[in-house]
Amino acid sequence: MVDLDNTLADYTGALRHHLRSGHVYDPLDGYAMADPCEYGLWRDPSWPFASYEAYADAHRSAVMDGLYLAEHPYPHAMRALWRLVEDGHDLLIATSRTDDERFRQTFAWFDRHWFDPAHGPTEYDVAFHFGDKSLVDVDVAFEDDPCTIAALTDKGVTVIHPDHPYCRDSEGITMRDWRQAPGIIRQLQEDKESTR
Repeated sequence: MVDLDNTLADYTGALRHHLRSGHVYDPLDGYAMADPCEYGLWRDPSWPFASYEAYADAHRSAVMDGLYLAEHPYPHAMRALWRLVEDGHDLLIATSRTDDERFRQTFAWFDRHWFDPAHGPTEYDVAFHFGDKSLVDVDVAFEDDPCTIAALTDKGVTVIHPDHPYCRDSEGITMRDWRQAPGIIRQLQEDKESTR
């Protein structure tokens, strides 16, 4: 299972760009809009949100303007997913997005980025899950939300998370670069087979 926002794709960077390009906030306003140290941009003083409600309003406006389509995949992320599928793993893209009307942006984003530059469009079957990720039966998850990481690890799911400051100390395996993903999965498989 692979989470989208701030795991596979850079949500924070896309929101930052939206706020600055819309001239809503710029660096001269005193908001650096740094990569957050806490999960929840409304908690980070470098972002211009005094409350969750202020963040939610800005987020909704950004989504209406195509925020999810504007996210860039993290470096090497898509190639790592292709590799995992080529190695025989099932791929489930999971997100808690509830504000993407009929998930149009999500599917369009994935269609745009799910191709191999060396071979053109790929024909891999990919499943999607929208909603509570703790309800999905998986062995391994790529996730950044500390609460979701805790819920999944409590169920016995191995969680691989990015090296963001807000989740780096969470249970599971920290991944600094998506190029590590296939090797981590291979090692987990070997460890599982050696304990049989």
